[in-house]
Amino acid sequence: MFKTLIAAALLAGTAASASAHEIWIERDGATARVHVGDAAGERDKGEDIAKLVATSRLFETRPDRAFAMTAQPDHLVADVGGAGDLRYYNDQVWEPWKTEEGSYQAAAFQAKAGRDSTRAVHAFELVPVAPGSDSFILTFKGQPLADTGITVINPDLWEKTFKTDGEGRFTVPVAAKGRYILVARHTAPADVEIAGQRVASLQHIASLSFVAH
Repeated sequence: MFKTLIAAALLAGTAASASAHEIWIERDGATARVHVGDAAGERDKGEDIAKLVATSRLFETRPDRAFAMTAQPDHLVADVGGAGDLRYYNDQVWEPWKTEEGSYQAAAFQAKAGRDSTRAVHAFELVPVAPGSDSFILTFKGQPLADTGITVINPDLWEKTFKTDGEGRFTVPVAAKGRYILVARHTAPADVEIAGQRVASLQHIASLSFVAH
């Protein structure tokens, strides 16, 4: 599925695929499941999931202390014990692609589960203003991002996009019990090598999931 999406993006001269897909964590107790696809729709399965094991990093605050992950038919899974907030990083879900300008671009997926930690670890992350808060600040490299879209998917898979205010702050309209998934995107210049290709920009795709009781 991902190969088809990238091919379509290349033909269109855009990275349209990244605007329709995300990676998010669903945590229940000691079990964490990492899903890929449309959080409110179709999810990836089979080989598209299995191939991500080698490049996935699921951790608390240090990527070098990642949890072991295995592939299930439609998600990755890990036993995380009593760990706190979890984070996931992968910049090799897709191979870098060439933009209309002729330079290469890649996608960096940065997911988080939980809202206890108020310190950003990912370059692009939604940070709660206080532990357990429904209000968040969207940060990029430690700085708030104002006027940036955040899509909220509620427990009923109702989906709506809002924008951060002038201070990068946003409050989730929590109206029901269950799992909420927040998704934000930001493209920025870069000069890094990903999958053997030097890229000039990164599409940062962040998600945060939490359960409202």
